[in-house]
Amino acid sequence: MIRPGHAEIVGAGFGGLVAAIALRQRGWSVRVHERRDTLRGEGYGIAIHNNMAHVFSALGILDRVLAGGMKIDRRDSLDSTGRVVTSRRNARISHRIDRQHIVTLLTERAGELGADIRFRSQVRSADPAGAVILEDGQRLTADLVVAADGVNSVIRDHLGLLKHRLWGRDCGVRVTIPRLPEEIAADDREGAVLIEAWADKRRVLYCPVTKGEFYVLLTCAAQDAPACTSPIDPDAWARSFPFMRELFVRIRDTADWPQSRWDRFQTIRLKRWSSGRVAVLGDAAHAMPPYLTQGAGHAMMNALGLAAALDDTPSIEAALERWERRERPLTEHTQRWTRIYRATMFLPKPMKQVSILVEKLPWVAAQYVRVANHVPTGVGPNWQTNMTAN
Repeated sequence: MIRPGHAEIVGAGFGGLVAAIALRQRGWSVRVHERRDTLRGEGYGIAIHNNMAHVFSALGILDRVLAGGMKIDRRDSLDSTGRVVTSRRNARISHRIDRQHIVTLLTERAGELGADIRFRSQVRSADPAGAVILEDGQRLTADLVVAADGVNSVIRDHLGLLKHRLWGRDCGVRVTIPRLPEEIAADDREGAVLIEAWADKRRVLYCPVTKGEFYVLLTCAAQDAPACTSPIDPDAWARSFPFMRELFVRIRDTADWPQSRWDRFQTIRLKRWSSGRVAVLGDAAHAMPPYLTQGAGHAMMNALGLAAALDDTPSIEAALERWERRERPLTEHTQRWTRIYRATMFLPKPMKQVSILVEKLPWVAAQYVRVANHVPTGVGPNWQTNMTAN
């Protein structure tokens, strides 16, 4: 068994912060490097499934996380006219939580446990022997280095671990907007509803993320210039979804566009998830489009699984190999089924409805929810979560 040592973590996103907390819980000393001067950034909603609830429970913050969001009761899929193609009660999504709320709680929890979080700390590379090298040349040694520095990870690329960067034909933007009083009142009558609509090569998804806010995700073809503007053009989007024109006007007028951006989606695959004593996780290791809402979930599950792998393995290198063997297959399952689900956007109109209906087939549905219902490594046999009670 590895004795607790010191970890240098690069990146204070979901994966980096969960790794910091999980390692501190196991007696490690931890220093987190964040290149920005604040953790405030793009605002949007995070889908909390059972797997993520287990992670938050293991970190001791589940109740506080759920208290800041909304329980989603139903998911409706619509066509271009607003007709409901399918309606499902809690098919995949239980809660939506504001991203900033989760990041704040993770940061507070890491601080409570004694993790050292350093802002404006730029890391330029890492040594597989166990060290990070800062932009000013300073070398900080560690027993373990965790590279959670995002989809454009400098550490991953410095170590030559990238196998594939697969650019998608699609892009998206995520924003939050205020809800109207009548929308808030409808929650009591009908329950909180997630709306997903498909038309042309465009998709709209929105749902409550707090009582007073909607989370909105717009996706379209990367070459769809009229659609992917900041702020959006309501007329362009209303050509695909006429019944949502007022919503598009609200998105244009009330979203925080300076904090939002259109991102072309990509899928990242590595040759391996580690090099020596350096582990790579989160978007740096396995970025994926947001169609199954599991990018953050995998970052957090794999961070917790990494800490757990150190509990019962004789060396850091052996622990990292075991961690990858255990966690990577499920991550790549999600990447694969994300690609399948996103294909709906590019199907001809009649086939879109068929694709949506196919989701209801038991075997297909099981593939989509496999990770959502997964019990992550490291939660322990005594951790209990009860999503329905919150």
